[in-house]
Amino acid sequence: MTILHNRRTIRTGASFIALAGVLTLSLTVPIPSAPDEGEAAVVRVVGKRLPGWTVERINRSWEGAYSIVTMCAGREMGFQYVPGHGLPPNNAWLQPNDPEARERLARISDHWRHLVWYDDPAIVDTLSCQEELAGGGETALDRAGYD
Repeated sequence: MTILHNRRTIRTGASFIALAGVLTLSLTVPIPSAPDEGEAAVVRVVGKRLPGWTVERINRSWEGAYSIVTMCAGREMGFQYVPGHGLPPNNAWLQPNDPEARERLARISDHWRHLVWYDDPAIVDTLSCQEELAGGGETALDRAGYD
């Protein structure tokens, strides 16, 4: 009887150790995922509308929208890219993160009243990084000062 009790104790201990190992592995190993074609399409659109800007971060957010942070020579611009939601396919609403981003995006919006990018506009307005730099203003590096 003691031999059976010892084997049961060993099996129970081994089960807990295995369970702890699986939990540790699941928390440390990244979850594989398929490439996000929607994300790649959004990066292409942003690259076409904001030439020279780099996409620092892009994350899926609510209901098919994407949170985007772009950078141009130390100047950061963040906004939401929201495809659909009352617009025809491949058109998107833009929701800026701050007033500066709103001002920049309003200059290249395809609609005079709303911040929208159409899939096939009559005229594609862009805001290149070079135009942004030529427009003046200080960069984030200028505001940081010197050590």
